[in-house]
Amino acid sequence: MMLKTLHLSDSYGRLSWHEAGQGAPVVLIHGVGMQSAAWEPQIAALSDSHHVIALDMPGHGGSGLLPESAALPDFVDWLHAALLALDLGPVSLAGHSMGALIAAGYAVTHPEMVTRVALLNGVFCRDAPARAAVEARAAEIRAGMVDLETPLARWFGSGDDVRSAREKVAGWLRTVDLQGYATAYSAFACGDRIYADRFGDIACPLLAMTGELDPNSTPGMSHAMTAAAQHGHAVIMKGHRHMINLTSAEEVNRELRHWLNTSATGGDDMNAIDPRALRNAFGTFMTGVTVVTTKDPEGKPVGFTANSFTSVSLDPPLVLVCLANSSRNRAVFAEASGFAVNVLSEGQKHISNTFARPVEDRFEDVTWRDAPFGAPILDDVSAWFDCSRHKLVEAGDHVILIGKVEAFDESPAPGLGYARGAYVTPAMEAQALGQQADLMVAALIEYQGEVLLVENDNGELTLPLARVGKQGVSATLVRLISEFGVETEPGFIYAVYEDADAGCQHISFLCQSAEPVSGRGTFQALTPSVLAKIADPAMRTMLKRFAAESRIGNFGVYYGNQVSGKVRPIAAGSGSQ
Repeated sequence: MMLKTLHLSDSYGRLSWHEAGQGAPVVLIHGVGMQSAAWEPQIAALSDSHHVIALDMPGHGGSGLLPESAALPDFVDWLHAALLALDLGPVSLAGHSMGALIAAGYAVTHPEMVTRVALLNGVFCRDAPARAAVEARAAEIRAGMVDLETPLARWFGSGDDVRSAREKVAGWLRTVDLQGYATAYSAFACGDRIYADRFGDIACPLLAMTGELDPNSTPGMSHAMTAAAQHGHAVIMKGHRHMINLTSAEEVNRELRHWLNTSATGGDDMNAIDPRALRNAFGTFMTGVTVVTTKDPEGKPVGFTANSFTSVSLDPPLVLVCLANSSRNRAVFAEASGFAVNVLSEGQKHISNTFARPVEDRFEDVTWRDAPFGAPILDDVSAWFDCSRHKLVEAGDHVILIGKVEAFDESPAPGLGYARGAYVTPAMEAQALGQQADLMVAALIEYQGEVLLVENDNGELTLPLARVGKQGVSATLVRLISEFGVETEPGFIYAVYEDADAGCQHISFLCQSAEPVSGRGTFQALTPSVLAKIADPAMRTMLKRFAAESRIGNFGVYYGNQVSGKVRPIAAGSGSQ
């Protein structure tokens, strides 16, 4: 087991970690007050078959501090920066206590980086008394009142069989940086609900383990987490408390080995289809976006967002939509006498988002009315279909609702599209592009990690670039590729940003070349020395992002200006909520 360090960034400072073994990467994150050495039994056991990396959390061990105001999402962002710096991903990710909160948050926000996640002694949706107690402890720690004996008693009890582990943990608590301890504990106290309503998005295998006698990370919490996830499995260690990785190391290691040998479908067959890859492949098929509605037995409207909608038959007129068995709406729709399908228009992305999230009243901010057959239909949609129930078919992890169309209507409003995890609004985007007075198109042409760059007279580098004329964006891109003599086809939009300094709009298209040959320019690896020669700061920043994303094979679309913006991941979304 080797201790390593590096300077992570100016924001995060130093990163410290223990590392051992070779093979597929397994990343371990400890809890508040601990350090990476707390994973010693797991590092020893798992490194015979895997590359194990145990990170020191910010403000712990040898890692730098986060700001005192840091919350759980800041720790999640730190983890992403650490994995990118270590060139890791996707990984098997395990966390203990606060580390479990970080791991779960990361699995939700960066699913492309996680093949499976294990949450040891994790907390999930504390009740009011538990929340009050942990927030009170956080306030005491922030005030400098650090009581070590109380947490040790809570974590271990007083048995002789846990004395050795208790003494190790006591030593780590005594040496922890007090500011780092207070910052992490405050984030821990307030972090149990931040990502809780998104556990249903976790499609990889999720293992939740805790001690039978753990009063704060209770067995009920582990069962709730696994029930919320798509492929969850709970294990409760009999007679143990909070530090099961030390007090029940052999059992924990056995469960972790089994977890590491679990396929993404939740079984033991490692050759089984990876559902994440399958979802990504399904996501390449561009669909419309709908909201499916009905009423519960009390007459209250319910609904969910779905892109798994299609017509089935004209005679009789039949349509179908798929609903996940894990959906909280399943029982209502399975028993309802009918449902309506609302095809959303391009301006209704906010409605799609509302009906895809666990909002208390999804209909509160939308205007709707009863359709002829009784289901709710939304205003301003592209079309709606009011259906009686024709048939219900059980199909794997979904149920297929087949409805007979009793009434329908349509409007001229263009429909909202969806592909690769992103909304598609062709009419709006075409209108917006047509209004641009000055528009530049860049071709980011890539071959096996290298990018086509052209050098100017000053030795500065740039991507192939052209100003858009009356012929439009697509024709300009085709002409640009032809001028550079590259064997490629126009790809997808990789970045859209306004350059206020230059007074123009930039659109960069990512294109894959068949070979590293061009009539102009050269294909070059995006090393620091090459990036330093990129004249345009915004283009240089974009290419740095591309270099980082290329390492894990997952890309996003940037929207913003030449200084700042947001990256929207390209990943397949779920068919129903």
